[in-house]
Amino acid sequence: MIRAPLSTTSVLDEAADSVRTVASPWAAVLILTSLPYRFAQVVFTERLLRLGADASRYVNYLSFLATLSMFAFVLSRWGRLVFARAVRLAIENGESPGREAWHIKPAVFLNYLYMSAFTELVSIATMVTCLASVCCTMLAGLAIGTAELNDHPSIVAPFRSVAKYRKTFRIVIALMLVFGCALAVAAINVGVAFGIGLWLAKSIQGWDAARWTLLLDSNNRRFMLVIIAGAVIAVEPFWIAAHVTFVRKTGAEQTGDDLRAWFEELRDA
Repeated sequence: MIRAPLSTTSVLDEAADSVRTVASPWAAVLILTSLPYRFAQVVFTERLLRLGADASRYVNYLSFLATLSMFAFVLSRWGRLVFARAVRLAIENGESPGREAWHIKPAVFLNYLYMSAFTELVSIATMVTCLASVCCTMLAGLAIGTAELNDHPSIVAPFRSVAKYRKTFRIVIALMLVFGCALAVAAINVGVAFGIGLWLAKSIQGWDAARWTLLLDSNNRRFMLVIIAGAVIAVEPFWIAAHVTFVRKTGAEQTGDDLRAWFEELRDA
């Protein structure tokens, strides 16, 4: 139920409650379906940076990695939809959903996959301009929040669903700033966790500590990419829940559902 007027704080508070409600098992589903894609991203990016100017000589190899990344991308987007549906059902019912969270309509999945592919491609193409990538991330958040509103295959409808929330875009910007800070904090925590694990492992006899010290060094590009991927996985459940909550609260205010919920609460009391 809508428990507070629409604001950044209320969205974050209710999103955190939703994640806590659906954490078992739906957060695990999200993480397990995201891991292959994040791993593929790390491998592809690291290989591309390592090859540098010689990348054109390894087209077949890079194409193979890109194909694996594409399949992992599709799986990760399905996992996002399942988690987003679980969050929405938890908001409506106040408890973790059952099997109904798996029931993703094919049209909903295709529309969201299309929107996700669009935002990913534009984000990669405009990576040099950081502002464009930030805008694509905000668009991706609204895309997952409005995914279930698009239950018929369409090229234009997903963008129209996102455009409906332009009047409250300031909250989307605020959420972006909050999760940007959360991503930085999560990256630091992931790096510290690896450091603590390495420190504890040094006490084990026979452990090749010198080799792992080099692997888990901040100068190791692959290790830094892993830290970024780990931070994204840690923040992703809350990011999805926040945008699902935002879309539902905004829609409730526009249709009067928040007033009906308030009257029902008063009647029950």
